Amino acid sequence: MNSLLQNQNEPELIKMLKASAVSYKKAKYWEIRITYFFITLAFAYPVVFVIIHNETVRLSLLLCSFILAILAQIFYNTFRGNTSEGALFKEEFDVILFGRRWKSTLKQVNHKEISRLSIQYEGAELRDWYSMSLSTNIPESIAIAICQYSNTCWDIDLRKKYLDWLRGFIIAYSIGLFVFFVVMNVNGLIIFSTCLSITSFYTHFFTLIRGHSSVVEKREAISKILDELILKKKAISMEELRDIQDDIFITRQEPAKVPNFFFRLYKKKLNDEFEDYIESVNKAYS
Repeated sequence: MNSLLQNQNEPELIKMLKASAVSYKKAKYWEIRITYFFITLAFAYPVVFVIIHNETVRLSLLLCSFILAILAQIFYNTFRGNTSEGALFKEEFDVILFGRRWKSTLKQVNHKEISRLSIQYEGAELRDWYSMSLSTNIPESIAIAICQYSNTCWDIDLRKKYLDWLRGFIIAYSIGLFVFFVVMNVNGLIIFSTCLSITSFYTHFFTLIRGHSSVVEKREAISKILDELILKKKAISMEELRDIQDDIFITRQEPAKVPNFFFRLYKKKLNDEFEDYIESVNKAYS
């Protein structure tokens, strides 16, 4: 085990991870439920518009959909509150573990809030956030870079798989809606009203896709730099590592998040892949 990681399971550091997990979970709670809500509307609206022939009811539904689309955009960034808090706790964990300076322009963490949130944690035991199999032969600066790389690379792969699912769902839904209109022989006015009513559904999903795509793009740029530094054994200054840490912190604040069930689905596979990467790095520095 690399000496850099000796203290990562200290109780105070684990409290920060627990508080971060609770903050992210609270942010995910509303985002996931709003996503389910829009999916329900996306299936309900076409059926209702075709079955109900009362124009007053149709216009009322159209108005409700318009209001929902506006509210969804107005309150979307309110998810950032808990997300930013969770990112801040993760940053504190990294700064203490890596023995680096805290960025002076960042909001300081509230340790009372860490204690309050950490006791609410109900998930599996949190240990070994970073791989304990990292070789002792690896210099400290490279070890920090590897930990940073694990933060970016792991998340990139998970988000890419989730993006594939989101895009696949949108395509499948759109094809299914088109088939539904054809089979039910729906007239042009109803098709227009239905499509206008489910705009909030498409807007929500496109916002999620853009958010995840933005994080993937930013993290791929970070990972490319880190991968080159690590495998080519280039010298890394602490100033460079601090700059990279700042970029990681920014991407951690993205409101678009991956649902827990999706995370659990791919957790073992992605962990195994990264452990294989660690093994390759250990061999390079043996």
